[in-house]
Formats: sequence, C-alpha cells, structure tokens
Amino acid sequence: MRSTVVVLEALVYVPAVVLLFKSRQLQMNWIVRQTSILSVLLQPCLILIDHGHFQYNSVMLGFLVWTVYFAAREQYLLMAASFCCSLMFKQMALYFAPAVFAFLLAKCFRSPYGVRLFVQLGLAVIATSGVMLLPWMGSPAQLQQILVRVFPVARGLYEDKVANVWCAVNVVVKLRSMFAAPVLLRLAAAATSLAFVPSCIHLFLAVKRSSASQALATADAVKLLCYALVNCSLAFFLFSFQVHEKSILLPLAPALLLIHEEPWAVNWFVQVALFSLYPLLFKDGLQIPYWVMAVGWSMLRSCPACPADKRTPLAVLNAQWLSTLAMVAIHAANMLLPPPPSLPDLYVVLNVLFSCAMFVLFFAYFNYRQLTLPLVRVRATRPKKKDN
Repeated sequence: MRSTVVVLEALVYVPAVVLLFKSRQLQMNWIVRQTSILSVLLQPCLILIDHGHFQYNSVMLGFLVWTVYFAAREQYLLMAASFCCSLMFKQMALYFAPAVFAFLLAKCFRSPYGVRLFVQLGLAVIATSGVMLLPWMGSPAQLQQILVRVFPVARGLYEDKVANVWCAVNVVVKLRSMFAAPVLLRLAAAATSLAFVPSCIHLFLAVKRSSASQALATADAVKLLCYALVNCSLAFFLFSFQVHEKSILLPLAPALLLIHEEPWAVNWFVQVALFSLYPLLFKDGLQIPYWVMAVGWSMLRSCPACPADKRTPLAVLNAQWLSTLAMVAIHAANMLLPPPPSLPDLYVVLNVLFSCAMFVLFFAYFNYRQLTLPLVRVRATRPKKKDN
C-alpha cells in the first residue's frame, strides 16, 4: 500500500513542481532552478507525513501546484479544474479556496470577455466536481457524509495539541470549558475571516487594477498568488475550527514555491514546521527519521549551490539561530529530564507555544511581503477570443 504513495507522488506532485519551476514566468538561473526543485521535492515535513505517517497529501498539494502552473500559463479553466481536483481529493484544500477565488474573479474583471470567462469557470467547476462526485450521486446519505467530513464541526475546536492560536490560548484560558461548541465555531469563523480577507482583497485589487494599456506582469501575478495562498492557508491553520497538526503542510506548499524569493524565511518556516510535527511523529515511532530529515534539510539548504539572501539583516539571522537553539533545548530537555507528574504534557505544550508564536510571526511577515511586493506592469495586449 505504501508504494501507492510513491507512485501517486511521482505522477501528480513531481511533474507539477518541475514544470512550474521550468516555466519561463519564473526567471532564475539554472543552478537556482535545480536547487529550488530539489528543495521542494525533498522538504522533510511532507516526506515524513506521507511516507512515515502514511497519507496522500502529495496528491492534494500536487494539484495545488498544477493550479499555480496553469495560472502562470494563463490557462484559467484548467486552473479551476485542477483546484477542484485538489479540493475533491482532500477537503483541507479549502484553506486555499479564498485566494484562488480572488485570483480568478480578478481575471474575470480584467478580461474584456469577463462574463464569458466567469460562466466558463463556473461550468468547469461544476463539471469537474460532478465527475468526482458521480459515484455517490445516487445516495443522498453518502453525499451528506461528504459534507460532514468537509466540515467536521462535531470533532471540536482542534485536534490533539496543535500549534495554532486556540490550542496555545487554551493553556491559560480553557476555551472549550468556558464556551459551547457553536460559540467557538462562530468565534473561529470570525477570526479566520479577519485573518485571510486582507490578503485576498489585496490579491484581487492588484490583479484587477490596470488600465487599458497596462496589465500586471504574469510572473508578478503568480508571485502574488503564491503569497496569498501562504497567507490564506496559514490564517486557516492558526484560527480555524478543527485543525490537525499535519495541516501545517498546506501553508508550507505555496511557501516552498517562493523559496527562490524568500530563501531564509522559507528555510526557517520549514524548520519550525518540522519541529511542530514532532509530537505526532513521536507517537508513530519516527524519531530517527525525524532527526535524519532535520539534519539533511539543514545540510541541503546550507550547500553552496543554494541561493543566499545577502539582504537578510544580521538581527534576523541571529533570531533564526536563537530559535534553532530553543528547539534543540526543548528536545534535549524532553530526552534528559522527565516532566513532573503534575505536568505530563509539559514538553508538548512548550512545543505548541513556541511553534504557534513562530507561525504568527511568519504570518505577519508573509502578509507584509505580499503587501509591499514591487509589481511590474506591462503593455496589455489584445486578448485572444478563446480565453481558457
């Protein structure tokens, strides 16, 4: 069974990553392109969860990469269809839905044939979803079960001890004891919306805003889309209802597509994300693969061929080293000092608090980078009659 993970990853995820980084819209030299591809394919979190914990996240994330690839190719119907495949394969792809919707809606406003494109996109979504749901169309009960799995509100505010805001706050304020589930659901929905809406509005306006003679360069539009995908999915991870530890894979995927733009930030993000997964991997007995992948990733990203961001402030580099020391210290204490009987989950809680604080900082940073990204506008050309 585990071999099917490898086969599907090779069929869906790997070609999407290679084609995206080799597309002409991503301008980089040969060495940077190859090391970026290698870094995306060898990022430790996805490998450990899919091949150790045994899941098929690479298929869902592979279709997401195809979505970005078709955006770079300006093939918006295929973009919509590929995202539907991602969503239908695993409902967690909903984390990306607002950003994808904002991007495609802006393209409809931008195009002189916007109404036709809007209708075509709607038909592409309905057709793709219909084909995927066809085996269950004859059973309303099974369709209802699909909706229940997409929105698992009965399972509580969060799963186990996950490094999001609600679990971190719960260390001090026992939210699940103080409030009923419907109240927490509304609170999480409001907080999540407030967190992702600014990024999606900025994406929509940046892609839509253009004159008759100028349009946003495709490369910059794709870059903005990747930032918005990171910010939107990280907002869902930090604030939404019913989050699992492995959901951090979702913001990691589009962040890795920016690894040539944000080498130090993405490298740091991967390190913290891997650390946040340790309690889950520990339950599966994957301590040795965890350490092998952690050291291997650090060696890969420190090799001379990997791009170095010369503009990184010294204070940021020092902060990265301090965070690494903090993670090592928590691991060392976990191995050498047994927790007190009154606090059996001490080290897991420390992991949650540290990782959540870092994810909030990454969320603020990637939003700042999206909002301040310098954009290039090019002379608009008359669109083809067939807009797909």
